[in-house]
Amino acid sequence: MRIVIFGDTHLGRRNFKIKEREADFENAFTQVIDYALKNSEAVIHTGDLFDIGTPSIDTILSAIKQLKRLKEKNIPFFVIAGSHDISVEGSFLKVLDRIGLVFNVTDKKYYEESESKVVLKGEQFKGLFVAGLYARKSNINEVLEYLKPELPVNLFKVFVFHHFIEDINPLFGTVKKSCLPKGFDLYVSGHWHDFFESKIKDKKILYPGSTESCDLRDMQNDKKGFIVYDTENNNYEFVNIRNRKSVIINVDCNNKSAEEVVELLFSKIQDEEGAMLFFILKGRLKSGVKSEINKQLVYDKAREKGYLFCKIYTGKLENPEERQTEITKKSIEEIEKEFFHNKGFNNKESLLAQNLIKQLGNGFSNSKLDELVNEVIILLEGDKL
Repeated sequence: MRIVIFGDTHLGRRNFKIKEREADFENAFTQVIDYALKNSEAVIHTGDLFDIGTPSIDTILSAIKQLKRLKEKNIPFFVIAGSHDISVEGSFLKVLDRIGLVFNVTDKKYYEESESKVVLKGEQFKGLFVAGLYARKSNINEVLEYLKPELPVNLFKVFVFHHFIEDINPLFGTVKKSCLPKGFDLYVSGHWHDFFESKIKDKKILYPGSTESCDLRDMQNDKKGFIVYDTENNNYEFVNIRNRKSVIINVDCNNKSAEEVVELLFSKIQDEEGAMLFFILKGRLKSGVKSEINKQLVYDKAREKGYLFCKIYTGKLENPEERQTEITKKSIEEIEKEFFHNKGFNNKESLLAQNLIKQLGNGFSNSKLDELVNEVIILLEGDKL
């Protein structure tokens, strides 16, 4: 059996506040469905189908249109709730499950609690069995160890989750591989937006990555697509998706004035219809300050050359007299205060930034928390656009 595995489609996302980007995310989703209709018998989605737990009507209708195409061909769509799919009101995946367009294998009906364990059930289709765990944030390893999967025999068994494993990043990994439930033939996950492969003993752990770029870090990896897994030979191939072109240019502005930086950026803008352009400025200015760089002139020039969007990042660019933050033997609060002072923040702005940092994780939805994290990161980098 050939299975299409993908995730982090973030339908409804409009990054950089560009309407066309929302269509880009839908187009990437459609490309996967087009392929699945011709080349697979089942589809597995590793979470974050939508960008928020309560998507817009237009986003819902777009998703339903594509999911109906699979249902008409009797191709099941297995999905779990990712961090962005969950809101205070629940998840729209429940509705899609109820009307028969998806199998949300993280629905409550797939778990049976007892005093000593939680029996994990799943969904079967032909020679395939799929079970999963939603994007829970707290005590995830304890929860995984508490799960006792009810596994069928003679079926290819897939466990789906939505967390970082320690192999991706030892510091931020939330799931220990040793805690993953035993007895599955394949483990697939979302949340990490790049393709990644690991193993637990002789079993593969695969991350298909996102189908579109959600931020600048995503755009620096041009490998966006999905996995096609063949259960007979226990192997896979990665299929690339056609995405809108992103042009990322690192620019050395060392010993330049603010006016000279603008001229330097002008010289690097080539004709590129419909692409997005990002400048990452580095070095130390010889005169003036970062805020004197006339970004709007550069943005206008980029539009003249056909770009859909342009943005300039100055977080790595230093003002002439800017000092580096010393972190030896200082408290976190002192480091933060000195960092903001060196970046040119006044006392009020510095206090606001520090308060924002303290608020992270306090009672926000997952999508709102992600937005706040990104806002604070931008603030820390000194780019206040």
